[in-house]
Amino acid sequence: MKKIVILQTSGNELANQLWNYASIYAYALERGYLLENPSFFEYGNYFTMPAPNLFFKLVFFLPFTNYTKRKTAFRRKIWRKLYFWYARTMLRLFGNRFIAYKNADNKPYYLPPTKESEGKLSELEKREKNIYLDSWLFRNPAGIKKYYKEIRGYFRPRDSISSLVASQIKNLRTRYQNVVGVHIRQGDYKTWRKGAYLIEQRRAREIIEEYLAVFGKNKEKTCFIITSDGPINAEEFPGLNITVSKNNAVTDLFLLASTDAIIGSNSTFGAFASYYGNIPFIVMQKEKIDWEYYKNKDKFFENKYCAVAHY
Repeated sequence: MKKIVILQTSGNELANQLWNYASIYAYALERGYLLENPSFFEYGNYFTMPAPNLFFKLVFFLPFTNYTKRKTAFRRKIWRKLYFWYARTMLRLFGNRFIAYKNADNKPYYLPPTKESEGKLSELEKREKNIYLDSWLFRNPAGIKKYYKEIRGYFRPRDSISSLVASQIKNLRTRYQNVVGVHIRQGDYKTWRKGAYLIEQRRAREIIEEYLAVFGKNKEKTCFIITSDGPINAEEFPGLNITVSKNNAVTDLFLLASTDAIIGSNSTFGAFASYYGNIPFIVMQKEKIDWEYYKNKDKFFENKYCAVAHY
């Protein structure tokens, strides 16, 4: 059987890798191909899908069991370098089986069943048993919609994470009528693109207050789960029922996906949680929120204000 191998994702972190991975998985399902993703070694042990083989499990996947530090951490730098040399060797050996896609404008490469961005993929399908994909910008809007159920099953977190998320959500739902996820990305957003997408906690509180008013939510019956990659000052959220997550990024993603809606930074993290949970995602902005755009939306949708998702 033909096999697709996701060789590299340009060093991106969790959510960017998940969008890429899910899109390619939908393509593999559409064609009836096998799929391997050795590049997912930093996060694979948080999910139920197996490592490609014993070598990758021992050398790449196991060292990142319960490892939560970001890509700037020493271990991630070392292992990413090791993997880079592996991928480069594979490119030299099997370059004629590769689609190594780069685009200066971050324009996605679309896969079937959405469409095919260029003719090389169909040519490889005809002549090669194994096809290697090298990019973080493979996308498949029609595919992730068509195979939503299968994708949810494939990207299921390990049981300890599922149990923890279910317990935390159940506890909140016994006390509140509405449970809303909030994602405030800090870290690299303080400097990336000169802080264009950084939302200060005070501004996040203003947006939450607007959300309550626009959608007629009872403040006393609504709880907000705040997830972030930086410290949260609870004093910035007076009069609101909040709980600040202390979980790792993978657990936070599935925690957000289990809420009624997500209010979050302009990032792929909130967007993927929205997709997985099939719930709306309201993108926080420095400027005024277009609340009319979000009315009557109660499921996942391709958000025009999410500038970094590349649907």
